[in-house]
Amino acid sequence: MRLQNIKLLTGATLSVLISAVSVHPAMANPAIEIAQTQTTTTANTQTVVGFVKSIVGDVVTIREENAPYRTLRIQKCVLKILGLVPGMKVRASVAGSQVESIVVIPNYKVVATTVVRPATPAPRPAPEPEMRPAPAPRPIPRPAPAPAPIPAPRPAPAPRPAPVRGLW
Repeated sequence: MRLQNIKLLTGATLSVLISAVSVHPAMANPAIEIAQTQTTTTANTQTVVGFVKSIVGDVVTIREENAPYRTLRIQKCVLKILGLVPGMKVRASVAGSQVESIVVIPNYKVVATTVVRPATPAPRPAPEPEMRPAPAPRPIPRPAPAPAPIPAPRPAPAPRPAPVRGLW
């Protein structure tokens, strides 16, 4: 009886100890520690405002008003969420080569453009062939007469079984 109590006490102590050790790293840091560890990059950010020129994969080319073209790498899932198409006006916050945020500026109408190609002359229709008389139909060949049926072979008579010796 005394051995069972020791086993029960040992098991309970171990379970409390294991749960305390596993819960400690999962506890959240206080807000003060989080605020101290965060870094701010607002001093290095650059705002780019312009029209989307082209989108190839995850590379977006933006044409700024008084600057050369600028290429930005944006994740494909973000592109799908925003629904970017060439011609949209966007504002992007860029830190170095990484895009921090991108916003579509509303009230700009995207107009689809078409490429006008010079008209090519239509091909001339082929001259109609001369009418020829229809060829005479060929005679239908007659099938050869079927050969006479061959009679089925008769099986040979089975030999008589040998008599079985009795035990009498």
